[in-house]
Amino acid sequence: MAFCLSKLSTPIPGCLLRKGPRVFALLGKATPLGLAAFGREDLSRSWALTAELGCLRLERLSGDEELTGEQVFLPLPADYNYGITGHEKSPDTTRAVFGLLASELEELVNVLRRGGFPVLGFSQRDLQCSLSCCIIPGYWPHIVTSNMALHGNVVSLEAFVRLLVASLPQARLAARYPDLLPVFERMMKVVVKQRRGIPYSKEMLKLAPTPVAANA
Repeated sequence: MAFCLSKLSTPIPGCLLRKGPRVFALLGKATPLGLAAFGREDLSRSWALTAELGCLRLERLSGDEELTGEQVFLPLPADYNYGITGHEKSPDTTRAVFGLLASELEELVNVLRRGGFPVLGFSQRDLQCSLSCCIIPGYWPHIVTSNMALHGNVVSLEAFVRLLVASLPQARLAARYPDLLPVFERMMKVVVKQRRGIPYSKEMLKLAPTPVAANA
């Protein structure tokens, strides 16, 4: 029998969820001060931060989402690998959450690097994407495009993928790097996929209507 989010006895900091054919990650409860563990009581009064295909969104959860038992692990200073741990871990599951495998993202960044940039970024604190102005939670994968932080040099995983897909025709990336064609095809899924929720930013979190309890 499936164990649903509504049956949680203690708050959880993050996990893998399934609802029908959809597989996505719950990263935590979004608050003005950052992420916190998500509990059963938050279903009716808080916004959840979810990750699907590398896109981060504020979302209302209903409680009937199934906990799969798998956990998300994120990059560390000495190891940029990320993915899913548990019995059902697989490349497809990792892509369902992050959009790209860590090895695929690293290969893309290495191919595009000129003069030392771009590089894979790491931060223990929240950052802001220089393109979308959305929040990048601490430890979440992102890209650093230069050493000039004053002018904005941090790009979220989602914005990086969208920028590359938009550049495919003019830059002829598929023709120049044919070995990366499968990766480019997966990136296009991120762009065309209709994502639930609203972008994760301070402004959106402030303006988003407060979820209403079902029995209110």
